[in-house]
Amino acid sequence: MNFIKSTILFLYKNLPKTAFIIFPSGAFGGAEKRFTNLFLYFSAVYPNKFHYIINPLMQKHLLRAFPEINGENIHVVNTGADTMIKTSSIDSPSEFKDNVPDMIEVDKNTSLVRKLYWYNKNKILQRQIFKQIEKIRIENDIKVLIGIFAGGLPLVFYKEKNIPDVKIIFSDMDSWFSDILPDKKKLWYRKYFSFNYILENADMIDFLSPYIHDGIKKIGVNIPFGKASVAPCSFIDYSKCPTASKDNIEIAFAGRLEPDKNPLLYLEAASEIIKIFPLIKFHLLGEGTLVTQIKEFINNNGLSGNVNFVFHNNPPEIFSQTSIFVSLQSGTNYPSQSVLEAMACGNAIIASDTGDTRLFINNSNGLLVPFNKESVVIALKMLITDKQKTKLLGANARKYAIENHTIEKVSNYYLGLIKSVYGESKIG
Repeated sequence: MNFIKSTILFLYKNLPKTAFIIFPSGAFGGAEKRFTNLFLYFSAVYPNKFHYIINPLMQKHLLRAFPEINGENIHVVNTGADTMIKTSSIDSPSEFKDNVPDMIEVDKNTSLVRKLYWYNKNKILQRQIFKQIEKIRIENDIKVLIGIFAGGLPLVFYKEKNIPDVKIIFSDMDSWFSDILPDKKKLWYRKYFSFNYILENADMIDFLSPYIHDGIKKIGVNIPFGKASVAPCSFIDYSKCPTASKDNIEIAFAGRLEPDKNPLLYLEAASEIIKIFPLIKFHLLGEGTLVTQIKEFINNNGLSGNVNFVFHNNPPEIFSQTSIFVSLQSGTNYPSQSVLEAMACGNAIIASDTGDTRLFINNSNGLLVPFNKESVVIALKMLITDKQKTKLLGANARKYAIENHTIEKVSNYYLGLIKSVYGESKIG
């Protein structure tokens, strides 16, 4: 026991101060929830060793999704315009202006002068953000910076300026980034120079899943050998994931309401199911750029009596009552925070058979379906009419999530990344 205590004390003493940096431009999603929970966990286990650098939009998200969070070691920097369109109530889904235009179309219709203006404007903005981060870093003696997606962009200047004794980890959490085709690489470099620069120059690249890692390799970005790492799993707070009797069938969908999440496909399937089972209740939890379209679809198809469309700061409260969870991401459903929460609450999963989804959804805990409305409808009908099968899949899903996706695995993984970039001898 004394040996364990002395080891923990040694690790704590030698652990470098580390900051997570996250700058969302849209709805509160899985990456934001995952890293907030990780920051809170590390802050409790290693007091004053971890910091959280966020933008004003993320601050708003935290006030809604984590109302109990205190401001200790949380720093807000100015990153530009707010994309959030305010709503009338706390549980009303917010709309965002966060669509990314097609790069080839933009390139075709944009003059060289305009392209140069965009490039330099982006670089100037990232430099201004970098200066704010550097001020925070110096004041708090932070040695390791972990930039989560857009949070990694201003960190390129640490490498460009060769600032000593600062280590950079870039976390690529977004599967849509993997959809950039090789023939768009030059456009990607020109418009978003920082993504490629940080991918090629960070001390370590952290990928959420093999699918995202493979996507980056297909683009042709040259990540040095030995500097890419894939997280072993994801995690959630299982204390917030109860499970009820599941005697009544209710169905849920949750996530950022963006085109790649396909909430409208879910509603199209729901509309067909309600014609057959008019008493079935559907839940749609989230917010994003598609809020207006979703409201219009619900109203135009007379679904308001069957569909509960809200923002909820603790979705497991809903998932504990539902029996089926539907996830229809175009890229990959692995390892979605909402899917894990639904699994932990005993839901059978219906998921699009895309990307790395098969790494955690299979015929023991859910149904994998082709990417079309008819397949989703067939899967829903099967689970609605066979309650015993649905309960069994849900029980298996809960067991799998709790046993395989833990905070202990993820925290050890990030401590290992910090250790690898900061130096074995410095951490022990």
